[in-house]
Amino acid sequence: MITVPIGAWVCASVLDARAGNEEAARRLTGIGLAAAPPTVLLGLADYDRLSRRQQRVGVVHAIANTAALACFTASYAARRQGAHVRGKLLSLLGLTAMGVGGALGGHLAYAQGAGVFRWQRPAEDGTVRPGPSTAVPV
Repeated sequence: MITVPIGAWVCASVLDARAGNEEAARRLTGIGLAAAPPTVLLGLADYDRLSRRQQRVGVVHAIANTAALACFTASYAARRQGAHVRGKLLSLLGLTAMGVGGALGGHLAYAQGAGVFRWQRPAEDGTVRPGPSTAVPV
């Protein structure tokens, strides 16, 4: 789900590099904004399943992504008013905040294992172990 807003906002910034793409960049910024609420809801739904340590990282991840969302919202508003340079600068700030949030999200998933093995039943001792592979040989 997160790939839609990220992709739209990165593509808008790429279009910002050349003059004449202002309308397309504004539309892509809007598409990213439209795709953000379901992404936020999915993140909030996962929060209560995290360990205390993961929740601390999750809060900072959410703050960084909220800052990014605020920057892209302000960028969209500026672009609609014809203030394209201000819109471009706000998008760059949004990309920076999104990068911080993304790094923290990656840390949650890959270093801290957030969401890993969530669909498997715990063993009798409470630990969760990966089950047998369900992959079909090709």
